[in-house]
Amino acid sequence: MSQAATALRRPESNAAPAAPVPVHAEEVGAFLERVGVSSSGGLSEAEAQKRLAEHGKNLLPETKKKSALVRILEQFANPLVLTLLAAATIAVVVGFTADKHESFLHRFGDAIAILLIVILNAFLGYYQERRAEAALEALQKLSAPNARVRRGGKTVVIAAEDVAPGDILELEAGDAVPADARLVQTISFATEEAALTGESAAAVKDALAPVARDAPLGDRVTMIFTGTSVVRGKGRAVVTATGVNTELGRIGEMIRSVGEQKTPLEERLDRFGAIILRVCLALSAVLLGWGFIRGGRPWHELLLEGVSLAVAAIPEGLPAITTITLALGMQRMAKRGAIVRKLPAVETLGAATIIASDKTGTLTQNEMTVRNVYAGGHRYTVSGEGYNPVGAVRDEAGAEVVDLSAPLNYLLATVALCNNASLNEDQATGRWNIVGDPTEGALLTLAAKGGQSRESVAPSHAFVHELPFDSDRKRMTVITRDERGREIAHVKGSVDVLLPLCVKFADDKGVRALTEDDRRAIIAEADRMSEAALRVLAICRRVRVSHDADDIERELTFLGLVGMMDPPRQGVKEAVAECRRAGIRAVMITGDHRLTATAIAKEIGLWDEGDEALSGAELAAMSDEELARRIMHLRVFARTTAEQKLRLVRAFKAHGHIVAMTGDGVNDAPALREAHIGVAMGRGGTDVARQAADLVLADDNFATIVEAVREGRAIYRNIQKFIFFLLSSNMGLLVAVFVVSFFGKWPPLTPLMILWINLVTNGLPALALGIDPPDPQLMSEAPRPRDEGLLVKRDYLGILYVGAFMGLAAVALYATSEQTEEGLLRTRAVAFSLLALSPLFHAWSCRSPVISIFASKPLVSLPLLVAVAASAAIHLIALLVPALRPVFRTYEMSSHEWMVLLVLSALIVPAVEIAKLVYRRIRPVDAGPARLPASADPR
Repeated sequence: MSQAATALRRPESNAAPAAPVPVHAEEVGAFLERVGVSSSGGLSEAEAQKRLAEHGKNLLPETKKKSALVRILEQFANPLVLTLLAAATIAVVVGFTADKHESFLHRFGDAIAILLIVILNAFLGYYQERRAEAALEALQKLSAPNARVRRGGKTVVIAAEDVAPGDILELEAGDAVPADARLVQTISFATEEAALTGESAAAVKDALAPVARDAPLGDRVTMIFTGTSVVRGKGRAVVTATGVNTELGRIGEMIRSVGEQKTPLEERLDRFGAIILRVCLALSAVLLGWGFIRGGRPWHELLLEGVSLAVAAIPEGLPAITTITLALGMQRMAKRGAIVRKLPAVETLGAATIIASDKTGTLTQNEMTVRNVYAGGHRYTVSGEGYNPVGAVRDEAGAEVVDLSAPLNYLLATVALCNNASLNEDQATGRWNIVGDPTEGALLTLAAKGGQSRESVAPSHAFVHELPFDSDRKRMTVITRDERGREIAHVKGSVDVLLPLCVKFADDKGVRALTEDDRRAIIAEADRMSEAALRVLAICRRVRVSHDADDIERELTFLGLVGMMDPPRQGVKEAVAECRRAGIRAVMITGDHRLTATAIAKEIGLWDEGDEALSGAELAAMSDEELARRIMHLRVFARTTAEQKLRLVRAFKAHGHIVAMTGDGVNDAPALREAHIGVAMGRGGTDVARQAADLVLADDNFATIVEAVREGRAIYRNIQKFIFFLLSSNMGLLVAVFVVSFFGKWPPLTPLMILWINLVTNGLPALALGIDPPDPQLMSEAPRPRDEGLLVKRDYLGILYVGAFMGLAAVALYATSEQTEEGLLRTRAVAFSLLALSPLFHAWSCRSPVISIFASKPLVSLPLLVAVAASAAIHLIALLVPALRPVFRTYEMSSHEWMVLLVLSALIVPAVEIAKLVYRRIRPVDAGPARLPASADPR
């Protein structure tokens, strides 16, 4: 029971209290007597104001927004950035202690360069990741702006925020429900609750119906809830909960309790940054300790060497290039209909091992559609999807029915006339939608597909009277007068209710008496449709010969059956199969019934032999230990609440999985927020779901998830490529700086030189590797393990190998040069260019850790070619422009120096090719089919 229902309870007596009856299970009379509210008079204005003061406005709490300053400062809370800030501080101190006769740029150039990089990274990250946390604000949009209530015996319209517990609501078709309330009167009343419960069919409500105490939310037919809308009939209800105490408000509290979730990529980058920080501190401490032990050098020079080492070890371009790569991936995803709201989530879907999908509106269209028709003893299928009236009625042989039989013709006319919904086309989008009950919308669409649209039938039938649907009669009747003056009763309703009222049967030869064989055949056909998870309605009519009101729905002629369902989205079956090939286990978590959910799972290929379905009631009775033991055997979770969806996501995460959760309703929002990546529907989903998600599918197509998985895997693979490139290049710098520092005469590279290499010459190739074309085999690989780091052992060995080769090549230049001050300064300039140009050759080897550059597909990457050429040109400008030589401390090089430089730079390619060849001989490359990790599938 909703917490706010306590607002309407009277103080308990001193006697031992009995277990309170939940509001939804109370009888109307007992409820009204307990709360002390008249069903017609309502609250007085004074009492309403008193309750508003006690319980507060009927509003959901607003989200506390972070200021722009706080968001920018958060960008600095990164180990790599903090290390750079420390290096910049030391560089400033060194600048103040340097020779005052040197230029300002020479003294503070290193510090300025480092700080500019830090600030650039911070603002780039802020710009890309800035997004309003609007999940709770979106809940406000679902609230009705106004409400009709009874105050002082009169019906008045007030702002929805002024609705108080105890107010009496007056509701009719088209109204949005402003608060949770207990129905006290209903006339053919139904609401649309898909966003809250996950059920696509309208929820029929009845104030007098008995409801079990432990009934799930979707079965509480005596209650209405905030965020839902009335689709037919009229009702009167007493408000039991407002604001944060409503079911919608409770979901909002769950969203808030989940908080921000870090993506696997963010976790890996954090761990990676921490490792680099520890390496920097250790090496800098060794270098400074050695300098002080050796003695003979001023302390500020030793500090400058420490700064140089830190700058050499840190891949300064990593945060910026990662952000840009993710942003470019985000743009590619957007072109495919997947809009990324949180930047690191771009690659998360590629790591998913579980996709927990909602059914209604995600795997299915959330548009009821007639699939089967039984008329005149014949079966028919109906093509087309949703409310779009494009499709056809086909016979058992699959041929389109052009000449309708009399029973089929009567059936289509009856479903068009016995109907209060309307079918409309949105001229802007071309989408068809309904106003009214989804079931009646499906029947209108069926009639239009068969050429008997209401627009074509209605002119020949004048409306006379209607007997509306209610939960007792389980049928609806509309009486019309045709062109011949006959009054005809058109009836639709439950098979078990209407069939006993039928005495005639319409077949191809005309109308005849209904036999027992006919009844058995009809019941068998209805059972067959039900087993296929179709909702079955019987269609009947009677040409009236009696004007007795009690005789209208008797002696009916049976016309046929219609079976409808919320059908799977187009392409979903193929998408599920693709997920299976990619080693991803898909499960269904839905608020719908178990039979319906299981039937959809089987139709789209989600169900395997040995799979099990679990209801929300069974899940509630299950301990966490039992759930953990059985969860990998469970494929369908039906009739689940928002809390249970959240529990299931957490259970999968505790099992070691990367969880992607898809959904579109308010009841999906907490689970979307908790999952590693939440995927919401953009077209048919609620604002709450979209704002709680990391990824929004603009086309509401589940198949788009497959493309997003492919893109996510490609992005992660490319991130690995450029991280390997940056770290192996940085390792070359680190080896050179570290070794050179042990030789007192050898001048080390300056921090500005190192930053130039890291950001300018290495930056563009790294970015080009970030957009390298994806490997065609990506979707045949199993998802990467959750505990796998950004790089594997093979990569770290490669980084050490490449770094040692590059760094020792630079050390060799020092060792073979003239050991004079002028000669060593010139050698440093050549070593600077060697460490800048060698990575440009090495970038081609980084496209694959094991495949030769001559076997890469495509052989030449155009973005990489342009990036390498641009980086080389930029570095040449620093060497060849005389005005820049004092800044970078370079010299005009001789032809011999140029020759040595180019040969040593290119040697990295054959060195890496030899290492790849050795690795392939030891560990042959195997491209087997994808499979789930052992923990993912016990079978």
